[in-house]
Amino acid sequence: MSQPPLGGAGGTAASVSSNRQAVVSPALEAALACVEGYVAAGTCDWAHWSEMWETCRTYEHAELEDGLFLEEVQSDACTADNWTALRAKLLAPRLAPVVLRDDCHGDSTILQESSANGCYALPAGAGASYVDVAIGKAVTLHAGADCSGDSVTVETSANLCETSFASGASANDGVRSYRVQDVEAPASPYRYTCSASEPACVENHNKRLGAINKKHTVKVVRVTYAGRSTPSLSDIRNNVRDLYSFFGVASGGQVGLEITASQTVEVTSANCSKAKNQAVQKARSNAFLTVYSMPSGMCSVSNAGSNRVFLKGGLFRDYAHEVGHVLGLAHGNTRNPTTGEVDHYGDSSTYMGSNGSDNYNLPQLHWLGWTKKEDLVQVNSVVDNGGTVDITLRPVGRNAESSNPHPLGAVWDIPGTDQRLFIAVPKPRLNGSNQIEGGTVFVYRAPKCVGCTGMAMGTMVMARFGAESVNEHEVQGLFIRPVPPNDDYVVIREDGKNIKVFNSVTLRIRR
Repeated sequence: MSQPPLGGAGGTAASVSSNRQAVVSPALEAALACVEGYVAAGTCDWAHWSEMWETCRTYEHAELEDGLFLEEVQSDACTADNWTALRAKLLAPRLAPVVLRDDCHGDSTILQESSANGCYALPAGAGASYVDVAIGKAVTLHAGADCSGDSVTVETSANLCETSFASGASANDGVRSYRVQDVEAPASPYRYTCSASEPACVENHNKRLGAINKKHTVKVVRVTYAGRSTPSLSDIRNNVRDLYSFFGVASGGQVGLEITASQTVEVTSANCSKAKNQAVQKARSNAFLTVYSMPSGMCSVSNAGSNRVFLKGGLFRDYAHEVGHVLGLAHGNTRNPTTGEVDHYGDSSTYMGSNGSDNYNLPQLHWLGWTKKEDLVQVNSVVDNGGTVDITLRPVGRNAESSNPHPLGAVWDIPGTDQRLFIAVPKPRLNGSNQIEGGTVFVYRAPKCVGCTGMAMGTMVMARFGAESVNEHEVQGLFIRPVPPNDDYVVIREDGKNIKVFNSVTLRIRR
C-alpha cells in the first residue's frame, strides 16, 4: 500500500487503497454481461474485438479500457474456461502509476505503490531495485530522506541495478525517498487552453501530452526461436526510423527518436504468450518504447501493452497501429449511415483501422496533441442557436506544416453526451495507400475523453461523401452539405488517369 506523501506538493492526496477500490456500477456490470455473451458464443477474440468494444461500450469503463482487457483478448485468454478468473482480474484494483519493486526486473515483489503527486519515503530497510513508471509520470529517486540528496529522474520504468544517481553512485538499494510528478508539456503552438471568450476553440482533455510529445527512447528486440525466421535487426531499426519520421511530420516536430539499444534474444517456447514473457525477462528494457519483433508464425496477431509492442511481421502499418495503441489510440471503425451496420477496423483514413493508410485520423491527431488551436473550429455556438456556418477546410494529408490558411476540421460537441463529431477532409488526392479520393469529406464520432487513460481514442466514421456531392447529409442531428462549386483543385495526369488534387473544400453546417 502507498505511504501518504510527505510535506509539500501532493501532501493532501489519499492513499492508493482509498483511490483504487473496484466498484462495479450498474453500467460496468452491464458491459461485463455483454462481454460474457461474447465469451459464451466463443467470439471474445481479436477478430470480434472492435465489434465488442462498440456493442458492449467497454470504452466507457477504465477497468476495460486501460489495455489489460485488450491484451488478454489478444492472448486468446477471453474464453469460457477462463472467464471467471479474467473477470476477477479485470475488476481487481490496478497497480498505481508508480511502483517500486525489490528485484531488478518488472515482475518482482512490490515494495510500495504511489498514485498521487508528492514526496514519499521508503520503509526503513527496504531496498528498491526496480521502478514502474506509467506514461505521463516522472519520478525523482533520492538517496536521502525527505526527497533530498543525490538523485536521478526517470520518466519510464527503470531497472535500478543499471541506473545511477547524478554522482555516479548506483541507485540499486540506494533509494530512501522519491518524488512523483506529472511530465509537463513544453511550450508549443500545439499546447493551448481555451478561454470562455473563445467559443470556436476545441479543448484537448489528454493529460499525457507532455509524455507523448518529446524524444522517445526506443529499444529494439529481435526474438528468435529455432526453426523460425525473424526480421533482421537492421530491418526492424529501419521500420522504427520510418515510423518516427512519420511521427516527426505529423506531430509538427514534437516527437523524436533515440534508439537506445538493439538486442537479439532467443526463446525456448513456441507458445506466443510464453515466448513474449521470456523475451521481456531477457530484454529488461528501460525505454519509453520497446519493439519486440516475434518469430514468423508464432503469434497470430501483433499487439501492444503499456510501453511495448509485439509484432508478428514487418509491415509498416503494424508498427504505426500498435505504437498508436501505446500512445493512447483505439481503433478506427466505420458505420453505414443507411443500415447502421458497423465495419470494425474499416476506417482507411487511419492506421488504427486494418487497411492501408497515410496517417491517423483527425480526432486521433487532436488527441495526441498534433493539432494547433487554429486547426480546429468548434461550431456549437452558431449551430446550437439556430445558425448556419460555412467553413472551408484544408485536407489533412500527412499533417505537414502548411501555408494553407484554412483549418483542418470543424467540431460539434453532441449536446447531452460525452461525444463529438469531427468533420474533416483526410486526403488531398487519391494515391496508392487506399481508395479515398481527394476532397472526400469524413464525419467522425469520437469521445471527448475527459479523464481517459489507456487506449482511449477510438473513432467511428458516421458519414463519407465527395466534395462535389449535391446532397445534404445528416449525422446525429447535424446537417452538412458541400457548397458548390468546390473547385479549389488542380488536375494532374498520372498512369493514364486524371487525378484531382484538392487545396480546400467548403461545407455548410446546420442543425
